[in-house]
Order: sequence, then C-alpha cells, then structure tokens
Amino acid sequence: ALLAGGLGLAGACSGNEKKGAVGGTGGTGSPEQTGSMCRSPSDCYPMVNPTMLRGAVECLAVSGGYCTHQCGSDSDCCAAPNECKTNLRQVCSPFTSMAGQRCFLSCEPGDLRPADGGIGPVDEQEFCQREASPYFICRSTGGGSANRKVCLPGVCGNTGTACVAIADCTAGLDCLLGFNGGYCGKADCVSNADCAMDARCVRHTDGRNYCFKTCITPTDCTFCRLSSVAASCVATVTFADPTTTGSVCVPPPPPPPPPP
Repeated sequence: ALLAGGLGLAGACSGNEKKGAVGGTGGTGSPEQTGSMCRSPSDCYPMVNPTMLRGAVECLAVSGGYCTHQCGSDSDCCAAPNECKTNLRQVCSPFTSMAGQRCFLSCEPGDLRPADGGIGPVDEQEFCQREASPYFICRSTGGGSANRKVCLPGVCGNTGTACVAIADCTAGLDCLLGFNGGYCGKADCVSNADCAMDARCVRHTDGRNYCFKTCITPTDCTFCRLSSVAASCVATVTFADPTTTGSVCVPPPPPPPPPP
C-alpha cells in the first residue's frame, strides 16, 4: 500500500535508496538526524540525550523509515543540544491522519534557498533533492488546514530511477545496466504503447530503442539518482513514433573501461 503522495509503508529500502546522505544510525536519507532512515525509534537521534528532546522519538513507516519526534510547535524542533547539524529548517506539523504533531525537514516557500546563495526562485523538488536527499520529494504532510510542505522520502523503482538489479524496479520494468547507475525502464520497444504511462519509446544514440521517462523539469530526471549518475531532461531525441513531442530523461552512458 502507499501513503498519499507516493510514500511506501515499507521500513526496508532497496539498494539504490541506501546511497543517500548519512544521518543517524538508521544510516541514510538525510543530513540531519530528523529524516534519517530507521527501522525502529532506537535507530534515531543517537547524538542526543533522549530526555532533552521535546517529544517522544518515532520512526515513521514511510519508505526507508523517517526519524522524527513529537512536538507542540516549531521551536520544539532543534531545541535539544546536538539535535540539529545544519541550517536546514525544521517545522512541527501533523502528518496524514496520525494524532499529534512531529518534526519534519521544511520545504515551505520561505525556507527554500538557491544552491548558489542567491535570491532567485527555487524549485521545491530540487531543494529537497539537494539539501536532504536525492530520494526525497517536497510534499504536503496532510492533516487538514495545519498541513505543511516538507521533504519526505519518495518511492524509487519507477521509470528512470537508478538500479543495480531488476528487484530495484517496479513490476514490468527492467534494470538497464548499460547506463551509468542503471535505469529502470524497457529496452527494444517499438512504440509508446510498449512503455509505461510516464514513458515514451526513444531511438537512442546507441542504436537501440528504450522506454525513457517523460520530464518537464530537470528534477524529474534526478529523483532517485545520485548526482554522479543523474539523467538529463532532453527534448532533442528521436522518438519511435515521429508524432511524439516533449522531453524525456536520458541516462548517462556507461563509464569508459579502465586503461589496460
């Protein structure tokens, strides 16, 4: 089953999800202890005296787990010594239909900041991918009128995400290992009908046809892919169906072989 916004209920994670930024002992998922991956509350906030946290620690059952603690207001987040390590703002918010409020990494408009420190507009998805993890999305917490915009784990495995084996991809997709980082998709398609709803059949420069994910912004192609193997949103491709228009996420070619 999935939570609203595409968040899975599984506490475990696939191999490609484990490559995120290091947080608490849960391992990965966030540069902060809040948002770190976990299997149980004991994985969370290892650097903090639990009696100093302003609320009970929890491991939310979203994709990969999400360390957080209960709170009454924004000031309860980052209040304990050693709780927060960066200037990534946290907010106290309800979450779906759960009772009470919890601390989350914020992607509210006033908390977004450009990568270069400027003042230009910032894409909220790019912000979460850059500041939290390539595997995070910006979404509403739900919970009625008090909901907030926060960075939370998305679900990897759909078309375009990185992979090391077919088990990393959703049903019906293959792990295309001929691309750097792998690519969940299909090879040797003939038309768009051979592809998932969010993909188009492309005649690639290597001479084969592939189902590549459609995209509108660059962040459509970098989700669930580390920056070193990010795909690019490209319009200058050759579609199998010449009437097809738009852009697709083109993965990077495999790295050159090592010198002999």
